[in-house]
Amino acid sequence: MDNLLKIAQDCGFSVVLEGRIGTQEYNSVSGPLQALEKFAEVIRDTALQEQPRQDE
Repeated sequence: MDNLLKIAQDCGFSVVLEGRIGTQEYNSVSGPLQALEKFAEVIRDTALQEQPRQDE
């Protein structure tokens, strides 16, 4: 989960720790539409890189 929050921050989102109960953390993520577009692009590209090619 920390990696996902790091990607969100790198894309321009603000990530705020709202609270912690035991080992569970509760975060808020907010930002502009451009950050969401960049986040989606990074996640898509990562998924495509991890996916085996069909023609191999």
